[in-house]
Amino acid sequence: MVVSHQSAAALWGLPLLEGRTADVHFTIDRSSGGRSDPGIRKHALGIDTGDVVMLDGLLVTSVARTVVDIGATLDLTASVVVADRALHVDRFARLAPLATREELFEVLERSLPLRGSIRARAVIAFATHLSGSPGESGSRVNIALNGFPEPILQQKFSVDGREYDTDFYWREQDAIGESDGKGKYFEARYLQGRSLEEVLFAEKTREDALRRKVRAFTRWDFLTGMSQPRLRRRLLELDLPVGSPRLRGH
Repeated sequence: MVVSHQSAAALWGLPLLEGRTADVHFTIDRSSGGRSDPGIRKHALGIDTGDVVMLDGLLVTSVARTVVDIGATLDLTASVVVADRALHVDRFARLAPLATREELFEVLERSLPLRGSIRARAVIAFATHLSGSPGESGSRVNIALNGFPEPILQQKFSVDGREYDTDFYWREQDAIGESDGKGKYFEARYLQGRSLEEVLFAEKTREDALRRKVRAFTRWDFLTGMSQPRLRRRLLELDLPVGSPRLRGH
């Protein structure tokens, strides 16, 4: 049996919004049937040998196949969070991309027939290499579901000789949105030896500089970004127009 789905995602270090499940997920041959045992979830899907790798002594679905399986089975937000991480190109060179969009589509095609393939295809098409965190990915999903215009990701602004990247920028409305997670204030990789006070001051300086460059600016925390109605209320404060959803929930 091949470790797959959420269990494979955990082994690859892909972010799972609901955390690791108690059950271990395996993919088995289609002819084997999908009966599961306590603590074990079997998915009788069949799998191409090219989509199986050895990881820490275990047979595991490749990153690309794991993204496809997640996209076909979990909700949009959880799926896009995983897909974005797989595609992510870290501008600080801390993390290497784990897959390409072309690879994801190729794996999806050879996985057919696959229940949930329409949703998986939508997830792959929507995913981006520019999302820097699960909070940004989840926010992007809810921006689209709410029918707000598609923002520019990682737009750069030059202020007083310094360059600042922004999470979301709406050019026509000249508005910036920032997904503000706890990581930048508490995780060592973001603190980079600085005290919390130093980080807070730097972020305040950054926000003050950006506010001078645009008409409107807002930020939200992780829970707001993961909530479609809460994020809608926040972004309406930027006077963003609302149209038809750019992404479907099913």
